[in-house]
Amino acid sequence: MHQESIEPEFEEEKYPKLKKALIIAVGILLIILITSFIIVGYPLGHILEGQIESEPLQENIIQLDNLAILFEGNSLENLREIYHSTQNVEFSVCLQGRKESNDYHITSLYVPVTYEQAFDHVTFEPCSNETLIMLHSHPYKSCLASDTDINTLESNKGNNPDILMVVMCEPGRFSVYE
Repeated sequence: MHQESIEPEFEEEKYPKLKKALIIAVGILLIILITSFIIVGYPLGHILEGQIESEPLQENIIQLDNLAILFEGNSLENLREIYHSTQNVEFSVCLQGRKESNDYHITSLYVPVTYEQAFDHVTFEPCSNETLIMLHSHPYKSCLASDTDINTLESNKGNNPDILMVVMCEPGRFSVYE
């Protein structure tokens, strides 16, 4: 009889330890799953990808490995003024100037005729053939070009092979597409 009383006590001690270990393991698994969903899921994953792909403005220059965009005169001030005045919708501008080697010197800009503007898209008249850069804004910190943006760039390359598309997602952050 003494042995029978020892075995149930031993099983009672072992079962709570196993149950506790199982609960901890499931908890850790849930924390990993939730964290990965937050990091990879939209919009955080989209924002992080955009931050990696985009470039900050440094002393009026967007410097990439193979090219630079230099804002001269008051072109950057004009661009920022448009950006700050249209925070609730996307906007589009056509940047003009001159290209020297792989440096795009921006001296002026103009706003093309805009057909539709919303928080997450803009529809506008094509920029002139003298335009070096088609620039449009995206919602704050959303720096990635859409498929529509890339298709628009490709269709404009036929008229101007040097044209770039730039997405402005913060006052001093840009994604550049060739």
